[in-house]
Amino acid sequence: MSLSPVMRFFFSCVLYNHSVSCIEPLLSSLGSLSTAYPSLDCKLLLYDASRSGFDDPEVQHLKTLASPVNIYYYSGPNIGYGLANNNNFARIIEDDPFIFVIVNPDVFFSPQSLYPLLEWTLSNPSVSCAAPLVVNQFDQVQFSAKRNPTFLSLLLGRFSALERFTYFRSYVQWHKNLDRDYLSETFASTYLSGCFLLIPDIYYRQVGGFSSSFFLHLEDADLVRRLSAVGQTLHNPLGKVVHLWSRGSHKSLRQIWFLFISYIQYVKVWKFNLI
Repeated sequence: MSLSPVMRFFFSCVLYNHSVSCIEPLLSSLGSLSTAYPSLDCKLLLYDASRSGFDDPEVQHLKTLASPVNIYYYSGPNIGYGLANNNNFARIIEDDPFIFVIVNPDVFFSPQSLYPLLEWTLSNPSVSCAAPLVVNQFDQVQFSAKRNPTFLSLLLGRFSALERFTYFRSYVQWHKNLDRDYLSETFASTYLSGCFLLIPDIYYRQVGGFSSSFFLHLEDADLVRRLSAVGQTLHNPLGKVVHLWSRGSHKSLRQIWFLFISYIQYVKVWKFNLI
C-alpha cells in the first residue's frame, strides 16, 4: 500500500443496547482526531443490533458529537459481532486503499495518543493487523496481545483464583506475554484484542473478514490468527486507547455459555489444545 496524501480510515463499531452517553467518549475522540489532523479522512460506520435503535433526533445528536467525522448509522438484526463488522465493511464504496478500524463502543482516546499509530500503519504495508496499547480508565495496562486460546487459558480466565498456584500463575504470564514490555515494545501476537484493530482493506478481503462460525467471543482470536498467515499481526504502543472493559463473559451465565460455544467452534477450525 502506498502512502496517500489523504489517509483514509473507516471505523467500524457494533452497538447492542447502548445509549448515546455510552458511546459519547468514542464519538468525541473521533471528532477531536479529525479536527487535530485534517489530513485524516475518517468515517464511522455504526451497526446497531438493538431491538429498538436510535430515533432520528438521537442519530443527529450522534453526528453532532462526532463532527466533522461522517457517521453512517444502520440498524439490523442481531447477527453477531463479527458479521455486523463484515456488514459495515461491505457498505464501504472506496476505490483507494483504506484502513478498516474495528473499535468497541467503550473505547476512547486522545488524538495525540493514536495518530502516530495510524501514520505508522499506512507506512508498513506488510502489517496485516495492528493493535495499540490498551489501558483501562485508571491507566492500567490490559494485557491484550496474547498467545492463541487454549482450554487452560479460558479456564484460568474464568477462575482467576487458580493463579495462587505457581504453575497456573506462570502459565498466565506466558499466555499473556507478560515478559514483554507492553508500554514500549512492538511485538508479534496472533491473538490481539478485538476492542481496537487496524486492518488494511486488502488483508481484510484476503481472509474474508470475520468468520460466520462465531456469534460472540473468540471471533477476534480467529480473525487475527488468519491475518497472521498473510502478514504481520503486531502490538504497537505507538498508539494508546482506553477500554472500559466489562468482562461480560465472567459475570453472566449466558455469556459463559456463548464463550463455551465459541470455543467449540474455535477448536473445530484450529484443533484442541489443552495448554
